[in-house]
Amino acid sequence: MQMEQMSREEGKTVLSVYLKNGSQELRNKLIVHFLPVVRSAAAQLRGMAGSFTEEEDLIDQGVLALMECLDRYDASKGAQFETYAFIRVRGAMIDYIRSQDWVPHRARSFQKKVDEAYSMLAHEKMREPEADEVADFLDIPVEKVEKHLTYMNHAAVLSFEAVLQDMTGVIAKDELEATDIDTKPEESLFYRDLQRTLAEAVEALGDKERLVVSLYYYEELKYSEIAEIMGIGQSRVCQIHTKAMKKLKSSLEEYVRG
Repeated sequence: MQMEQMSREEGKTVLSVYLKNGSQELRNKLIVHFLPVVRSAAAQLRGMAGSFTEEEDLIDQGVLALMECLDRYDASKGAQFETYAFIRVRGAMIDYIRSQDWVPHRARSFQKKVDEAYSMLAHEKMREPEADEVADFLDIPVEKVEKHLTYMNHAAVLSFEAVLQDMTGVIAKDELEATDIDTKPEESLFYRDLQRTLAEAVEALGDKERLVVSLYYYEELKYSEIAEIMGIGQSRVCQIHTKAMKKLKSSLEEYVRG
């Protein structure tokens, strides 16, 4: 028998009652009601994780985290439950992906060969080489080069987000509502300090890396659009983005160490 869908306001009311009486029936209704929060987080991370893990595995981890959120949520702290749950559900999924050893040694070894090929060809041709030229140099199909660069890019982005998760439990700036920050001025100060650190890390990037990061995250352009602007191939944009993410991750880790 399928449970009847609740509206947002009905969900709030049921949550309020559940927090008072701990009813198992209401708990089950709330899990179903807030399942879209889990699916949303899984869909986001499935895109970044690539072939590292299955979406259903992420959803399983997310549901477990959602159940824990229902046990730990404190409405008096000012955060909306959806905000609170999304942050922790996404964090649980990231922890799960990290536990899967999603960048094997052979991938790192191949990345080194690709980087060396790009460097040698750039020196020889006095320009940025295309993916097919790198493939010819390595005597492998161009599809293998492109697939690998995408794979490593997903890994770098996910690794960078994992560091943010470790530091703050917050990934994207729009995942916290204003009320959450307003009720916690000490966290507001922390986030401003973190933003400053990230801004300084972006400024310290190489010119091409900084341009790719700016166009991708601030201008929200696709790789194809960035490639056209910069006059290079999409695979090269992907590689530059990967290097930038690794450097930003390193900067955050230094910030954590003090």
